[in-house]
Amino acid sequence: MKMRKVTALLLSVAMIATLAAGCGSKDKDAKKDGKTVLKVAAFEGGNGAQIWKNIEKAFEEENKDVDIELHLSSELDKDLTKDIKNGNVPDVVYYNLGQPSGFTETMLKEKAIADISDVFDDELKEKLVPGITDNAAAQPYGDGKIYLAPITYTPTGLWYNKDLFEGPNKKYDLPTTWDEFFALGDKAKADGVSLLTYPIPSYFDTTMYQMLAQAGGIDFYNKAVNYDKDTWTSEAGKKVSDTISKIAQPKYVHPDTVANANAEGGFKLNQQNVIDGKALFMPNGNWVIGEMANSTPEGFNWGMMAPPKFSANDEKHFIYTFTEQMWVPAEAKEMDLAKKFVKFMYSDKVVDLMLANETTNKETGEKSAAPIVAPVVGASDKLPAGTIKDTYTLANSEGYETVSGAWATTKPIEGFDMKATVYGSIDALNSGEMKAADYNKLLVDTWKKLAENVE
Repeated sequence: MKMRKVTALLLSVAMIATLAAGCGSKDKDAKKDGKTVLKVAAFEGGNGAQIWKNIEKAFEEENKDVDIELHLSSELDKDLTKDIKNGNVPDVVYYNLGQPSGFTETMLKEKAIADISDVFDDELKEKLVPGITDNAAAQPYGDGKIYLAPITYTPTGLWYNKDLFEGPNKKYDLPTTWDEFFALGDKAKADGVSLLTYPIPSYFDTTMYQMLAQAGGIDFYNKAVNYDKDTWTSEAGKKVSDTISKIAQPKYVHPDTVANANAEGGFKLNQQNVIDGKALFMPNGNWVIGEMANSTPEGFNWGMMAPPKFSANDEKHFIYTFTEQMWVPAEAKEMDLAKKFVKFMYSDKVVDLMLANETTNKETGEKSAAPIVAPVVGASDKLPAGTIKDTYTLANSEGYETVSGAWATTKPIEGFDMKATVYGSIDALNSGEMKAADYNKLLVDTWKKLAENVE
């Protein structure tokens, strides 16, 4: 399951003090065997460790005077908290927004991450997927400056059984507008099938992001993620909140969804309902393929579509993409070299290394393909034919535009959890405890509170 719930974790006063003081110390060894040492710290997750070793080797081959000191850890936040407290600051960090520790968010709040806008010159921007750095994930302060480099991206949308919508066993047409979507729900209900399920309520985050861009355009979206006061009172905002309220109705949602919607394993039961034909759609990303591999029957074909348009006349169709980020601490000793390494992550060499990535089963030793896609134009074209490549092809198709980013960083608000409030209420909409007007008011009040505490 993709972990995206963020819990604020404040660095201690002592840690921040040593970050400012210890990190600036210049008496640490800067050379190793006559080479400049570049400290790279990377989270060791589902992509495995070997990819980072391969990138380390490739960078050193192109920069003979550099020795990379690579720190890989599945508990990188804990390691870096200790290291920074002791004045041992890395030069480059790969650790995403949205992790349970909230470590990167905390570093942003403490202004401890460097502006790396100069890495993204015109030549590099031409090479990247359009819009991938024009969002709140790359520009968390909304000041037009890039602090977090998106080094991978994953399109998301509504996932379904492809054989129900195409081929000899086709039963339904894919909807292109929300009106068609709900009409399909009425038709499916007559067949004893639910229109929708969701793993857990927070999986609606990608759908809400997409809907905001679809309803009001990218400028409206960027204002919304920065808690513009008019977001939910505007015509576009009301359109989004009303549609979410309608989606959540028992008429459309599989009856077991709310009971199963938990991170302890129930979410897989909801996902299984799509595989078993009990629900047509669910919001998700391509990780669901591997996540459900053991219970997916042979011959089952996954499909993914972007959430529908609000009008058939909409010129663009938006697809929300997750990104994984790399950043440079503000007190990095080798700042210029760190930026060079970040830029190297978009090189043809690294693009190919990531696409050729493999992971190893720790129990059996068996290797399997685990391609990683960089947000570089043409990278996804090199993927093998199949569902994952199809999702990238869709996102890069004419008439489609990727939207990325996340809600703007705020100061911690005692006793308040933004995501639980915004997404958790979807369960309340389903149970009837909350009506559409109540949900819209909740969003208006929530945005007011967040705007007052935005960084």
